[in-house]
Amino acid sequence: MRRLLLACAAAVSGVAGIASLNPALAQSTSESAAPGTVTVRLNGRVNWYAGVEGSSVDSLPDGTKTSTTGFLGYMRLYPGFDGVAANGLHYGAAAEIRINGANNGASTSANNETLYVFQAYGYLGLPQLGQVSFGQENGPTVIFETGTFEGFNDGGWNGDIEGLVPGPANPVYPFPDSGAAFSQTTNKIVYLSPSIEGFQFGVGFEPNHVPENVGPVVTSSPTPIVGGQPRNLIDVGAQYTKTFGPVGIQAGVDYISAGQANFTGAAQPFTTATNYHNLNIVSGGLTLSYAGLTIGGNSVYGAFNQVDGDTFQLEPQGGSNAAGWLAGAQYTLGPAVFGASFFRFNTTGDLPGGIDAGSTATINANGLTSGQQQNTGVAAGGTYTLVPGVNLFVDYLYGWRKQSGFDFATGDAGTDHNYVQSQLLGVGSQIQW
Repeated sequence: MRRLLLACAAAVSGVAGIASLNPALAQSTSESAAPGTVTVRLNGRVNWYAGVEGSSVDSLPDGTKTSTTGFLGYMRLYPGFDGVAANGLHYGAAAEIRINGANNGASTSANNETLYVFQAYGYLGLPQLGQVSFGQENGPTVIFETGTFEGFNDGGWNGDIEGLVPGPANPVYPFPDSGAAFSQTTNKIVYLSPSIEGFQFGVGFEPNHVPENVGPVVTSSPTPIVGGQPRNLIDVGAQYTKTFGPVGIQAGVDYISAGQANFTGAAQPFTTATNYHNLNIVSGGLTLSYAGLTIGGNSVYGAFNQVDGDTFQLEPQGGSNAAGWLAGAQYTLGPAVFGASFFRFNTTGDLPGGIDAGSTATINANGLTSGQQQNTGVAAGGTYTLVPGVNLFVDYLYGWRKQSGFDFATGDAGTDHNYVQSQLLGVGSQIQW
């Protein structure tokens, strides 16, 4: 998930303030290195949170109960190097290593806790021609995403503290940049142009929607991949950043398109969707900044389905195009950043795992319930930079989800828990190096 790199954001204004809203930075470059030198780095961060939450699924009829108070935290490492050859060629590699395991990555061997590679890529480039990178990395849609306002606390509904909220009550965020969402951890090749008068564009391609360490990719099997399998994905984006006197402006637009592998096996039970539309997603955002205040937003629309905050799926036959929007504001005052945002996202929704025989809720021949899923979220809070590299957060989140005929608590069709709510109040810290 998008995380704040606010060591210097507390003092920014104008166009620099706009840039701090979207810390999904472009791929590593070595512009500051001298020819014939290599710079090796091992950056990292440790985040920790405490929160109190309440949701519609904290207590269920089967006796399941979720603690409404808790702590959460993790560690991440960012190894890499940047070099400049004597002939001017810029080159390097970078990776992101994350903590993984049961209980949200609890650091005990009893929970089979491990470290895993989230991203790993290399790059080659020339300042006057641009950069080509290859590996498990961000695509242009992530790099140029504009106006999502994730810099005023832990990241709004795209942070980490919402991990204290039970998953079924977590509203789906329409602008994720993690996991397979918008192609951040899949194996691809990306070209980024040099920045010319504030304008930069990029294009990315991935033949299969899989990470680096996957062998031959299965595209058709007796058990179809729920959500479909994108193939030959093309990701195009551009961003314009400029200041006009005291006013800063940033605008971005992105487009993703992908085909799919048709299923060639026997007909499947009607509860499993087997036919999908090709992937098409367009998004765009705009921010305006003046005297520390930034306002703006982003919107996304297209033929895709998204049922959690970390991945998208192909839109199933009989579904509806997804549409989402977000509006926000942020104000920087010395070492403090305050802000708030609101988003609404409609998508085809969850594909139930079965039928609730005791209710009137059923699944149609396309594996869908009777209603499109709606997700809504409100985020507010602030970040205070205590010293460079140490940020303190305060977060408030409120959200709700609706899908007629779908029981969020069980994952099946049903008339219970078709509408769930959640809210959270928490604090946190980020120490980075």
